[in-house]
This record gives sequence, structure tokens and C-alpha cells, in this order.
Amino acid sequence: MNGYQEFPPSKYFLRVLKSCPKSALIYAQIWGKKDKHMRLLTNKKDVRKEYLISPTMFRNLLSPLMFLNLINFIESDDGFQIDVLGPNLNEQ
Repeated sequence: MNGYQEFPPSKYFLRVLKSCPKSALIYAQIWGKKDKHMRLLTNKKDVRKEYLISPTMFRNLLSPLMFLNLINFIESDDGFQIDVLGPNLNEQ
């Protein structure tokens, strides 16, 4: 059960699966890599290695998550700043 702490809350994850299932894997990965301030910083050059997709595809998969108010992200020339919204703990 320890692995579920790095998993998004079930009600948010179900919203992603129903609305934009292609973004579900990215959402789960982002949730697992966020820091204690609910933020993830990643360089564009590292996106291919960490997520196995291009930076353009990464941005295209983040956009639906932002429209669902699950994340906010800012793209710069060098990378992405992703703020994860929602509670810190998994809701039952």
C-alpha cells in the first residue's frame, strides 16, 4: 500500500481517465515526481529521457490537465514549471 502515496487521488484520476485518457500516464508520473510544495520543474532536454515523449507531445498532454484544473504549467525556453493542484493526501 505504500506505493499509493505517489498516486493521484482517485476522484481526480478518474476525471482524467474519463475526460482525457491519453494524459493519464503523464498525470500519474507528475504526481509521483512532485515535491512537497506540489511543484515539478523539468528541463525540456530531460523530457525525452524521463517521459519517453517529445517536449511538444509533453505540452500537448499537459494542456487537457490544465483545462480540468488539475495542474497549472508554465513553459519557458528551457523547461516546464508544473504546479499540481489538489490535496496532498489521497482522498477516500
